[in-house]
Amino acid sequence: MSSTYDRITLAFKEWLGLIGYSPSTVQHMPRRVQEFFTYLEAAEVLNLQQVEHRHIQGFYQLQKDRASHNSGKLLSNSTVNGYLRNLRLLAQYLQETGQGFLDVDIPNEPKATPEKEILTPTEIMQLYNAIDENTTGLRDRALLSVYYGCGLRSNEGIQLNISDILLEKGLLYVRKGKGYKERYVPFVQSQYQDFKNYLNYCRPLLVKDNKEQEAFMLNSHGRRITYLNALTTLKTLQQRTGNEALQNKPVGLHTLRHSIATHLLQRKMPLEDISQFLGHKSIYSTEVYTHIVHQHANF
Repeated sequence: MSSTYDRITLAFKEWLGLIGYSPSTVQHMPRRVQEFFTYLEAAEVLNLQQVEHRHIQGFYQLQKDRASHNSGKLLSNSTVNGYLRNLRLLAQYLQETGQGFLDVDIPNEPKATPEKEILTPTEIMQLYNAIDENTTGLRDRALLSVYYGCGLRSNEGIQLNISDILLEKGLLYVRKGKGYKERYVPFVQSQYQDFKNYLNYCRPLLVKDNKEQEAFMLNSHGRRITYLNALTTLKTLQQRTGNEALQNKPVGLHTLRHSIATHLLQRKMPLEDISQFLGHKSIYSTEVYTHIVHQHANF
C-alpha cells in the first residue's frame, strides 16, 4: 500500500481511539479501510483527490458480490453495512482533518434486528448475591453497578477515572462515550453505597504503590481493568449463581446494559429519558427495547 494511504490508515486508527471507540473496534476498522485503499490502488487511484463516487460504489458492490472466506456464502447485509459504516467514518475523519471528501451516499442494506439477550430482575439479583462477602467483592459490586445500574458500554466503564465518580451529586461522568458524546449518568442510593464502599475499602488495597493511578476500576495488579478482566468477573458470578438457565445464557457486559434499559422501560420510564441515560445518538436506537418489552412481558 502506498505511503500516503498507509499514513492515513494509521492516523484514522489513532482518531478512532481518541473519540472513544473500543480497543477491538480501533483494531478492526482500519483493516477494512486498508481493503478500500488496496481496491483504489488496483484501480490506479493513487490519492484521495482522484476518488469519485463510482469508486466507492464499485468497492461497495464488490463486497455485496463476494463470498465469505469462512462460509463460502455471500457476505451478510450486516457485514456489508459494516463496510459502509467504516467508509462513512473515514469520510468524517478526512473532512474533520481537512484532508479530503468522500461521497459515501449509499443506503444501508436492510438487516434483521438481532435478538438481544436480556436478564430478568431476578437473574440480576442472583448475580449480586453471587458476589463474595470480602474486600474483592466490593469491586465486583461496583462493576455490576457500573454496567447494570448505570448501563454503561464496556469501554465507557473501563475508561472511568476516580474524578468521574461524582458521589455527592449521584452522577457518573462519561468522558469517552461513543463518538464525541459526553454525558452524565445518574445513579441511585444502592449504587452510591457500592461505589463508596469500593473507593473507601477496596480500591486503596488494589492501587498498592501506584498512588498516581487515576483509573476507577482496577484489576488485582493495581492497573486499569481491561475488557477481559470485567468479562471474566461477570462470567464467574454467572457460574456461581447456581441457576442453570442463567449459567447457559450468552451473557456479556452489553447484556447488563440491555437489561437495565428493558427494566427501566418496564417501569414506565419515558423512552426519551432512557435514550439520554444510554447515550444514544438517536431515539430510534432506543426504540428496539419496546419490542423486547413485549417479548418479555412476564418479567
